[in-house]
Amino acid sequence: MKKPEHSSPGFEVQKTVRLGTDKAPAQISVQTEERKLEIAAICEENNWASIITVDPSQDENLRDLSILQERSEVKSATTTKAASRNDPCPCGSGKKYKKCCGA
Repeated sequence: MKKPEHSSPGFEVQKTVRLGTDKAPAQISVQTEERKLEIAAICEENNWASIITVDPSQDENLRDLSILQERSEVKSATTTKAASRNDPCPCGSGKKYKKCCGA
């Protein structure tokens, strides 16, 4: 039996990396240590990976944090149709239903 090539549809070669994960932590810059602890508590509460630097000479950079907060406020679509075995899983994992929530 021949192995499938990496260009076949079974492999995700160019998978997107989500912000706030270990592979793509949020880059945040603050001016004070107190602000760093406040932002770290928010990230810890939502299980977001982040790198927070304290630099009093620069302005705060909270762009990544605002992106993560906006993404968490978006409600996922709900459907009344149940997924069949070979449909993509409605949880959003990208796997087939039979391999994910249907197992």
